[in-house]
Amino acid sequence: MKLKTKILGVLLAVLLVYGVLSYVIERFVVFPSFVLQERLEAEKDLNRCLEALRREIHYLDEFVHDWAAWDDAYEFVQNTNMDFIRSNLVRTTFIDNRLNVIILLDLDGRVLWKKMLDLKTGLELNINQFPDDRFPLSHAFLAHTKDIESCVAGVYATDKGPLLVASRPVIRSLHLGPAKGYMIMGRFLNEAYMRTLTDQTKVDHWYWLSQDPSIPAESSSIFESVQKNLGPVFEEQDKNMLFVYDVFKGLTDSSDLIIRAEIPRQIMKYAMNTMFFVLIATVLAGFILLLVMFFLLNHVVIAPLGKLTARVVSLGNSKQTSFSLFLNRNDEIGILCGEFQTLFNKLVIVHENLKQTNSRLNHEIRERKSYEEKLQSQRTRLRQLTYKLLLTEERERRRLASDLHDQISQNLAICQLKLSMLRTSWTSVNTARAGELNEIEDKLDEIIRETRTLTFEISPPILYELGLKPALEWLLENTCRENDIDTLLEGDLEEDRLDNSLSILIFRTVRELLHNIIKHANASKITIHLSQGAHFFEICVTDNGIGFDPEKQYKSIGFGLFSIRERFNAIGGKFTVLSESGAGTRAILRILHNSLRKHHGNKYHSRR
Repeated sequence: MKLKTKILGVLLAVLLVYGVLSYVIERFVVFPSFVLQERLEAEKDLNRCLEALRREIHYLDEFVHDWAAWDDAYEFVQNTNMDFIRSNLVRTTFIDNRLNVIILLDLDGRVLWKKMLDLKTGLELNINQFPDDRFPLSHAFLAHTKDIESCVAGVYATDKGPLLVASRPVIRSLHLGPAKGYMIMGRFLNEAYMRTLTDQTKVDHWYWLSQDPSIPAESSSIFESVQKNLGPVFEEQDKNMLFVYDVFKGLTDSSDLIIRAEIPRQIMKYAMNTMFFVLIATVLAGFILLLVMFFLLNHVVIAPLGKLTARVVSLGNSKQTSFSLFLNRNDEIGILCGEFQTLFNKLVIVHENLKQTNSRLNHEIRERKSYEEKLQSQRTRLRQLTYKLLLTEERERRRLASDLHDQISQNLAICQLKLSMLRTSWTSVNTARAGELNEIEDKLDEIIRETRTLTFEISPPILYELGLKPALEWLLENTCRENDIDTLLEGDLEEDRLDNSLSILIFRTVRELLHNIIKHANASKITIHLSQGAHFFEICVTDNGIGFDPEKQYKSIGFGLFSIRERFNAIGGKFTVLSESGAGTRAILRILHNSLRKHHGNKYHSRR
C-alpha cells in the first residue's frame, strides 16, 4: 500500500472520528439541553393551563361571594321567600353566567332551593351526588370555618363529569354576620369549557377525573404514574407532539383531575434542524480541512518521498554506481536524501570489497573442496587397504597354520613315532636310558599339542571346514570357558550365502569383541544372535557388563573398535555400539549382500 493511500486513509479515519465525536457531543451534550429546555417550556405551558383552571375557580368563588353577601339572599335563607328566586335565580342567570348548579342550604345542610341545568339542551339535570333534602355536615361543600369569609372552592366529581364548584356562607351585604346558610354554584368542566380554557391559554389540554372511564386506553398507564409522582410526567407521543401530565387536586380524593397538555415540539424541531445543519457544517468543514491537509502533505512530504523511493528502487534494480537525486531542502527529507546519497556511496565501496572477498572465498572453497575430495579418496583407499590387509593377514595366517600343520606337526609326529620305536628297543637293552626317552617323548607330545593349539589360534581350520556358526561356537567355548562366563549362540544362517572373506571378517571381529568384553566389561554372560534376510546379514553381540556412557562413546572408542568400524564401512556395512552405564553393551554388525558383491565376486565353498 502506498504512503499516499495510507495518509489518505488516516485522514479519512480522523474525519470519521471527528464526525462521530461531533455527533456524540451533539447527541449526548447539546441534545439533552434542548430536551431540558423543551420540558421546561412544556412545564410552563402546563402551569399556565393549571393557572387558568385555578383562575376560573377563583372567579367562580368571587362570583358566589357576591351573591352570598347579599341581604336578599340572607332574607331568603331565613324565611324562604320565593320572590327572591323568581326575581334573581331565573334561567337567564344560569345561561348568562354559564352556571350549571345553584344550591341554597341552611346551616344544618337542609336544601332550601336547588336547581341543576344543562346549558346545551336547556333541560334540568339530576345529579346523584347532590341529595334533594339535606347535605350531611361532613360534606365537602360544608367544610367551612367559623369565619364568615371562609370559602370552599375547587373541583368536585359527579356522575355528569367534573364540576367547578364554590361554596360561601350567606351573610349580609355589608359582610356582616352571622351566617344563616350556604350558597353553592358550579360549572361543568365539559368540552366547551375546555375549549374556552384552551383559547385562553393557547395550549391544547384536556382534563379527566382520575376514575373517569373515558380515559384513553393508551394514557391509562401514564395516569397511574402521574398519580404516584409529585410533579409533571412527560410522554413523547411522536417527533411532533409532547404530552405533559399532572394532577389537579379536587375537593375529595375521587375528585382529582388529570390534566394533559399537548405541546407541539417546536423546540425539538428547531433543535434537530440546528443539530443537522451543525453536523453537516462540521463534516463539510472537516472534509475541506482534510483536502487542504492532504494536498499540503502531498506537496511537502508524499511527493518528495515518492521521488526518493522511486530513485532508491531504481538503484536496487540497476547497476548504477552514483546517486543522482538531490533535493534542495533543509528539512528532514532533504537531510534523509543526503544521508541516502552518503550511504549509497559507502554501500558501493562495501560492495566492491565484498566482490573481492567473495572471489577469494570462492577460490578458497574450491581449494578446500579439492582437498576434501582428495582426503575422502585417501580415506576410502585406506579403508580398502585395511580390508585388503585383513585378508592378506588371514591368508598369511592360514598359510602359516598350514605350514605348521603340514610340515612341523607332521615332522614332530614322525619324530615322536620313531622315538617311541627307539624307546621300545632300548628298554630291553638299556633300562637306564628309558626314563630319558620317556621324558623326551612327553616333551614332543607337549610340543605337538602346543603346535596344534597355535594352528587353531592363527587360523582355525574349523572356520574353513565347517563354516561360520560352528567356528563361533568353538570360539565361545574356548574363549569364555577359561573366564567362567556363560555364553549363548542364537539364530541361524545360510552358510552358502556367506563368502570366505565375509566369514573371516565376522569371525575376527567377534573374537576381538569377546576379548574386549573379557578385558573391560566385567560381564558374566555373553549372547550372540545371528539373523539373515534376503538382502542383509546381522550379528549382535550382547553382554551384561558395566557398559559405558553413550555420550562419550566415540571419545572412548579404542583403536580396536575404530578399526572394526572402518573395516565394515569399507565394504558398505555398518558397525553400531549401544551402551548404557550399568546396563551392558550391544555391538551390532550389519552387512548388505549387495554391498558384498561390489567387493567380492566369488564365494568360498571348499571343505577340507
